[in-house]
Amino acid sequence: MSSMKPTTGSERLEVLDALRGFALFGILLANLYSFIGYNTYSPAEIIALPILDRAVLFFIDWFIEGKFYGIFSILFGVGFALQAERFSRTDESFSAFWMRRMIVLCVIGLLHMYLVWNGDILTLYAVMGMVLLLFLNVSNRALLRWVIVLLVMPLLMYGLLYVTQDAAFWGSMRAISADLQAQWGFADLSLLEMRTSDTPLEVLSVNVLYSIPRPMSYLMTGRYFHVLGLFLIGVLLARHWLPRIRNNDIAVPRLAIWFGVIGLVTHFGYAYIKGSIGSSFELNGMGAMLAIVYNVGATVFSLAIAMLFLHLWASGRGQFMFRNFALLGRMALTNYIFQNIIAILLFFGYGLALMRKVPFAYLPLFALGIILAQWLFSRAWLGRFKQGPLESVWRKLTYRPSRAGVKG
Repeated sequence: MSSMKPTTGSERLEVLDALRGFALFGILLANLYSFIGYNTYSPAEIIALPILDRAVLFFIDWFIEGKFYGIFSILFGVGFALQAERFSRTDESFSAFWMRRMIVLCVIGLLHMYLVWNGDILTLYAVMGMVLLLFLNVSNRALLRWVIVLLVMPLLMYGLLYVTQDAAFWGSMRAISADLQAQWGFADLSLLEMRTSDTPLEVLSVNVLYSIPRPMSYLMTGRYFHVLGLFLIGVLLARHWLPRIRNNDIAVPRLAIWFGVIGLVTHFGYAYIKGSIGSSFELNGMGAMLAIVYNVGATVFSLAIAMLFLHLWASGRGQFMFRNFALLGRMALTNYIFQNIIAILLFFGYGLALMRKVPFAYLPLFALGIILAQWLFSRAWLGRFKQGPLESVWRKLTYRPSRAGVKG
């Protein structure tokens, strides 16, 4: 039998759980943006929203959009490096273990995407996590070069899309989705009508229809490259900062301060441009500027927030708050899916169908209510069990014995 077992509570780095829980709250704020119905508004309707609604949207675009998914991605890379380090002390295959782990995550993600919400991010993480294995033994210097290349790729993809925007290839998946919607008899129904329908099949069908073009949208925006680049940043941080994190010896480097300043400035520009045009993606001069400030700002802002968080933890300030975030972070997979289930019961036709009935100004209140419910659930669950329910399933399937009777 294998000597490798899931990480125990004593082996976990609580600061990483706390940062993961903090990121989970930011992701909730960003996702509620969609659940309340942002994608059902036209650009003109967005621009015409009441000032308080637009102020909340501006705040989220400036401080939330892209940053917390970025932190989550960086932490994914950190987790990869930590697991690889554990396996380096054994004779067992880390690659086999990691591939099995990603396959299970992909299955969970696909179930979440089709049964809960098509905005799932787990499937993308699982697929790019498999690619991450190619960088397992790459030197730090080479990793840094790859990070630069991968983070530039979204801008190159935008340029390619700009000069080939009339190519049928880019709209091929949307055409398949539209044809399928017509075949199912939903051609005359809008997204809002389907999402708030009292017919569960119509609500559920949106997940399938909108999941079809999602891989193409990732390619068009360069999301595959961006996520992989953030993973590699996480690997570099784990390799460089791991001993210091374990010793609570973390100072904020000057580079992190500059990252924060650059992030604040560029994403102020992102929020301003997006609020002015009522859209996050356009193929014109303004859209090009939007792509630049988003991709630059989201990455450096994510790094700055993560570094500041680690510094505050090491300084001993805010420990009570951070440890409460750690409760959420220890059950990040469960809580991510749980918060989306709560949201669909609030905003979709399965439950209260509040989509577009709730002003965006109320978004922070909904987020606080949901995160409080998750904190209470996490506290109660972890008082009795070592892992969250989905974390337990994920780990049992990952560490299960093979046919030869060996875990790996």
